[in-house]
Amino acid sequence: MDGSPEYGLVLCSQFLPGEDTVARFDEQLEQVRYARDAGFSSVWATQHYLADPFQYLHPLAVLSRIVPESGDMRIGTAITLMALGNPVDMAEELATLDIVSGGRLTVGAGLGYRDVEFDAFGVPRTGRLRRFLDNLDVVRRLWTEDEVTFSNDAVRLDGVRPVLRPVQRPHPPVWLAGHTDRALRRTARMGYPWLAAAAHVEKEYLYQQVATFRNACAEAGRDDAEVHVLQEIYVGETDESAVEDVRAALTVKYDAYRAWGQDQVLPPSQSFDVEFDKLRKGRFILGSAESCRAQLAELVDRVGPGHILLRPQWPGMPQEQVMASLERLTDEVLR
Repeated sequence: MDGSPEYGLVLCSQFLPGEDTVARFDEQLEQVRYARDAGFSSVWATQHYLADPFQYLHPLAVLSRIVPESGDMRIGTAITLMALGNPVDMAEELATLDIVSGGRLTVGAGLGYRDVEFDAFGVPRTGRLRRFLDNLDVVRRLWTEDEVTFSNDAVRLDGVRPVLRPVQRPHPPVWLAGHTDRALRRTARMGYPWLAAAAHVEKEYLYQQVATFRNACAEAGRDDAEVHVLQEIYVGETDESAVEDVRAALTVKYDAYRAWGQDQVLPPSQSFDVEFDKLRKGRFILGSAESCRAQLAELVDRVGPGHILLRPQWPGMPQEQVMASLERLTDEVLR
């Protein structure tokens, strides 16, 4: 496609209860090798803890394992739940991953929304945003400053001298995720690119959010309002067969999201509490190669993203379907 952004592969490291996780992860390695040989620019892993009903692999371990398979592709987190952990641990883990990959890491970071995760890590509900902003700042400082002093209710650093540095200078690229207008304006003011999750909102709402972000960037004096998009995609033989191929897997995925309360941070108009055939329209790119090409072209035209991160699989989807979709994607959609 002429004028295309760069494309990345998002792995689905979420497995159903009872599935053979070793075998399923081997299938993900096959996907990485395919994306590498097909010219994708990056590969990404996502994060959640205590992710009932799924067996959910930790993204940093996944990314470390795929480094030898990834060729020249960048690797990235989409996203790291930055409010949950200790910033010293996160800074050193991510710096190590940047070193292991030879300086190919991009860090997607987000606040998160699940009470079970915040409770497990002892992050109070009233302090979530403050913890996220503090951790983000401390990680950056540990990567770039010769001496760091910082204190809050969870961390105390008294003139520590960080020695471990990432390969990339001043540090790996950081993109911020978020759904609300407030989060977009904050991202704009802070000077970070925005990573939009297209499947979480209807497309017209996504386009409104893009305008909100770019207007906020202009108000902040920024002329580099970078937007990157994480998009669910499946390319079938026909429009009808594509929908039926993924109906069961996407229903399982979004039933879990609904139970987790993911859509509760969005306006009521963006609720997941609707039938699948209504939910899928305007959120996922599904259909024949011709149909997917048109939907993807609209996304590129309306959003102007620098990167589109494509997730072609959901829990329980057979590898044969995933690989067939990837082949149609590269041979007939992205050609």
